[in-house]
Amino acid sequence: MGSDRRGSGSRTPDDGRRLAGAALALGAGIWSMHFIGMLAYRSDIPISYDAGLTALSFLLAVAVSGAGLFAVARKRPPRFTVPIAGTLTGLGIVSMHYVGMAGMRMDMDLSYDVGLVAASVIVAIVASTAALWLAFRTSRPFQRAAGAMLLGLGVVTMHYTGMAAAGMEPVTELSAAPMGGAEISRTMPNHAATGLGRGIALSTSLLAIMTGAGTLLLLSLAMLSSLFDRRQQAERSAEQEARYRAIVDTAVDPIILIDDQGIVESFNHAAEKTFGYRADEVIGRNVNMLMPEPVRSAHDGYLDRYHRTGERRIVGIGREVEGRRKDGSTFPLDLSVGEWHVGRRRMYTGIMRDITARKAAEEAILRARDDAEAARVEAVKARDDAQRADRAKTKFLAAASHDLRQPLQSLFFFAHALSDKLANHPTSPLLASMTESLTGLRVMLDSLLDVSRLDAGVVKPSVTDFALGPLLDRLAEEYSIRATESGLVLRHVQTSAWTSSDPALLERILRNLIENAIRYTERGEVLVGCLHRGGGLRLAVVDQGIGIPADKTEDIFQEFTQLANPERDRRKGLGLGLAIVRRLAGLLEHGVTVHSTPGRGSGFFLDLPAAVPRPIPKPVRCPAELPDAKGLIVVVDDDTIILLSMRAMLEEWGYEVVAAVSADEAIASLLNLGRQPAMIVADYRLREGRTGVEAIRDIYGVCGVRVPAVVLTGDTDPARIAEVQRSGHRLIHKPVSAPMLREILNTAA
Repeated sequence: MGSDRRGSGSRTPDDGRRLAGAALALGAGIWSMHFIGMLAYRSDIPISYDAGLTALSFLLAVAVSGAGLFAVARKRPPRFTVPIAGTLTGLGIVSMHYVGMAGMRMDMDLSYDVGLVAASVIVAIVASTAALWLAFRTSRPFQRAAGAMLLGLGVVTMHYTGMAAAGMEPVTELSAAPMGGAEISRTMPNHAATGLGRGIALSTSLLAIMTGAGTLLLLSLAMLSSLFDRRQQAERSAEQEARYRAIVDTAVDPIILIDDQGIVESFNHAAEKTFGYRADEVIGRNVNMLMPEPVRSAHDGYLDRYHRTGERRIVGIGREVEGRRKDGSTFPLDLSVGEWHVGRRRMYTGIMRDITARKAAEEAILRARDDAEAARVEAVKARDDAQRADRAKTKFLAAASHDLRQPLQSLFFFAHALSDKLANHPTSPLLASMTESLTGLRVMLDSLLDVSRLDAGVVKPSVTDFALGPLLDRLAEEYSIRATESGLVLRHVQTSAWTSSDPALLERILRNLIENAIRYTERGEVLVGCLHRGGGLRLAVVDQGIGIPADKTEDIFQEFTQLANPERDRRKGLGLGLAIVRRLAGLLEHGVTVHSTPGRGSGFFLDLPAAVPRPIPKPVRCPAELPDAKGLIVVVDDDTIILLSMRAMLEEWGYEVVAAVSADEAIASLLNLGRQPAMIVADYRLREGRTGVEAIRDIYGVCGVRVPAVVLTGDTDPARIAEVQRSGHRLIHKPVSAPMLREILNTAA
């Protein structure tokens, strides 16, 4: 009464043979029990058994019991399977019993009690159902043995209940009369009672032999079935072992099987390659031989703690650990441990992966990241150092520019005041030379101012479409005189092209390039022209000068770099022209390139976008200049020399002047005069940390109206420049020339 727990629909021929053997054993066992019980019956009347009915009872026992077993094996839904199988088996037992009883040959009539017969049927069905439920719904040996015992007791109980239901009476010639409502009477014919003329009769001794043979058959079948099951189980185990070996030995990862004491029971080929041991060197030994210290000594304690507490450290979790090879070297590996059971034994399967290469890659990535971070830190430090140096340079230029412009401004004003008073005087040529020197110094300071303004970001290009021809014509006409004075020829190629740029800034770029070409060309010519290049334009300034070495073509765009002026001759500039060109070109998004051959000349090229040409309107002549407008001018400057020189010059021009070193002093003077000024001219830096912007605002508060105001400053600090421009007042950098200041006053008037 074993069961094969496979999925429904997967029955094999071996399953059918096992079920047939089980049906034969069950039927033979029931049949043998019945007739052994009949042989135990003691009667004074000789009893023999009909061979046909006896054989029929055997076949009924085997067939109907087998039907019940096959019904259970069909895996029907539980609510139908066990009741149907139990009913079939019970009916088989009952049928076998009463057919066997009918085969008795004796001079007695049999009768049966209806109630006991019904009780025997119920006992057989119930016992068979319970026994089959225990046998086919559990795999525990104890419960299966209980099912077999229950079925045996049920068969015995049914047998003796049936025997108790049978009644025997001597045979008479008359038919037996009914004996009551509770009994069924049957009279056997004489020839039947004597056993004559009704088939082959089996004697008691022959029945005993047959029963013994049946019992022997039962035991033989049971033994054969057990041997067959063991053989199949061995074959299945061998198949499973082969399948397991095929999987485990071909796995690329080490797989180790240990018991609950840590003893290795399986060691696959990948483990042999990884750890360097042969399988026979490891199997049967503690797995801690594959671990380095201190884990090696503590491993058994880990297992014991897990068995006692159930606390998981690796089992079912997995983690990174270290392994130890046969040569003593250690290596990192990923370990995943699974737990399973064989009966009451705990088994553990460890699957490992050598992660030496992965760890090396991770370390390489970490080193690369650290190196990249160090490089980034160095780059940030270098950038910060460069920015600090740039800020320091800008502050130095601003401070130097301010300190130089202050006395230069006073010299301009005094020289102009003297020029008006010393007209036609013998010393006027000396004054003119001094004024020319002052103008050269102002040009140099203006170059410093341009760099500071560009670094401050206060120069905003005003891009428009315009014709290049008039601009190039005007520059060529202006610089032709200077080129002729230097013994050069300035050639100009006329063009009708239009571009999109800021005309003023583009003119400043061209002026610096043309001035450099004239300055560094001793003989020959300078060419200025425009070429069409692809979909754009290329302005070219080409000279036949001293040229530039190939390794210096980038250096020339740095501030204060002059390759042919080691003596720092002021007539050759300060080395700021090309630095301004590079900054202005970047602001306008125009590309600047240079091609040069030492001793043969250089070519500077500026790439511009092309624009669609439009008609050029004819110029209109401006009316005659308006006469100077006179009025009250407020001058605020904390430098007494500049204040006196500007006052002297403005009064020489016919203006009334309120000169003050602070806003409070200017306000007091205006209140005494009771007049509003026509214009305010204030220096940016005043005493006590005050600024010219604040002084103008305070004077506005007294006047009640906004009047034209100009802020003069010698400071080129980008922050100062941006602050003044945000105030909305006009910003003029010192030194300002007398004609420029007069033009500002006339415009304000």
